[in-house]
Amino acid sequence: MQPTVSSSDDPVSATCAVMEQFFERLTCSAKAATMDSLVATELSLSQMRSVFILGSHGSPMSVNELAGELGLSLAAAGRGIDKLVGLDIVDRREDASDRRIKRISLTEKGREIVDAQMSVKEDLLRDFVSRLPAEVRDNLRSALDAVVNGDHYFATSLSQEAHA
Repeated sequence: MQPTVSSSDDPVSATCAVMEQFFERLTCSAKAATMDSLVATELSLSQMRSVFILGSHGSPMSVNELAGELGLSLAAAGRGIDKLVGLDIVDRREDASDRRIKRISLTEKGREIVDAQMSVKEDLLRDFVSRLPAEVRDNLRSALDAVVNGDHYFATSLSQEAHA
């Protein structure tokens, strides 16, 4: 698929179109492997989201906090957590300062699931990048370095928007 906006058009629109196609190509190549890996866990989508949210949170969460992040009722989130606790993927404990609150966190098995998913994504990304010609790979790295390390671009943009 070719860019939908030519280079003679608005440069912002042209860049957005190319980025959209880039992300589409990258995610399409990852979908099959990722889905196969997720299906092997035999967890529901909501349960997998719970595992990933807990994995990225860094500290135990209350069931109520997790329900809010999932957009589920407390009862629905609780049922999902019950299954994850039963599968030894999530640990549930009373809050030290308020016994009414249950704190949940990943067990070692839960962290292994998150790590395995991250490994699949890293392998797919490495494969994608390794197939790029050296010059394209170097140019892509340089462009991404400028974006990732260029926080001042975002701060300047946000500051300008706030003053507009």
